[in-house]
Amino acid sequence: MKPAQSAARALAVINYMTVHPRMAFTLSELATGLGVSPASMSAVLLALSESGYLARDARHRTYVLGPALVAAGHGASERHPVIEAARAELIRLAEFGSECVGSAAVGDDMMMLAIEGRPSGRSRESWIGQRIPLMPPFGQVFIAWANDSVVDEWLGRLSPESVVALRGELLRSLGEVRQRGVAIGLRNEPVEEVIELIHRTSSDAGSVTREELGRLIPRQAIDYALHEIGADERYDVANLAAPVFGPDGTVVFAMTLTGVNGIRGADLSDLCDEMRGGARAVAKSIGGRAPAMAGAWSSPAVGIGERASAKPQC
Repeated sequence: MKPAQSAARALAVINYMTVHPRMAFTLSELATGLGVSPASMSAVLLALSESGYLARDARHRTYVLGPALVAAGHGASERHPVIEAARAELIRLAEFGSECVGSAAVGDDMMMLAIEGRPSGRSRESWIGQRIPLMPPFGQVFIAWANDSVVDEWLGRLSPESVVALRGELLRSLGEVRQRGVAIGLRNEPVEEVIELIHRTSSDAGSVTREELGRLIPRQAIDYALHEIGADERYDVANLAAPVFGPDGTVVFAMTLTGVNGIRGADLSDLCDEMRGGARAVAKSIGGRAPAMAGAWSSPAVGIGERASAKPQC
């Protein structure tokens, strides 16, 4: 069953404007940005304005986010306490890189829900409400502890040819994420292309952008995951992500550190410990528990500079 077109358009407007919270848009700008006819967009904007989800400036004929979304946001925050529970850890972990982003899997996307720190020269600014397609090799921190049907659905977002070529590599990578308790994504040329595309656009509304991302993201799969760490090697890490498990043992949130460039392998192993420890602290605060196959995530944390005599390979 597909959602009603009018409902889908209303949600697209809210999503589009959420990533531009300080901007005002005309009917024409929203219609063009979302690929909807002005007549159809007019009906959607009327419904959203009358319900308070948008506010209309009659003088300038523009629309901004409305006060009803504030109430919705408060309600959602109470229903999902992990976001505020993670705030202190996001702030702490951001000190080891540039930004530390809190995100959740939302349908076929990963959505940014909390951001601490500041972008560096080799990272790009993220924003609340930003969506990135949850397709291989992206999102392993959300998929590694999922059941087979969820893994198959994730793999199925690739083309049939790509599934055949990449399935073994991706399943190996998911197993390594489970074992170490942290997902490590390396920088490579396709990664840089995807980062540039994501930050060149302001939302996921354009179908062309989604198509481009769908073509570019899988190209990273072969060189994306770091399989083994050499203590004296140096690595350009695109992102380092740790899962936060909820009360039912599923991944309800991810904390992702960016801006970790040229890091020595021994220090990267220590940083993995920091990420795991932060994730465990957040999970504990919301009554979360690790699933039986949590791997290194369940091992004690070791602080930076406190080398453990026998700790799991990150």
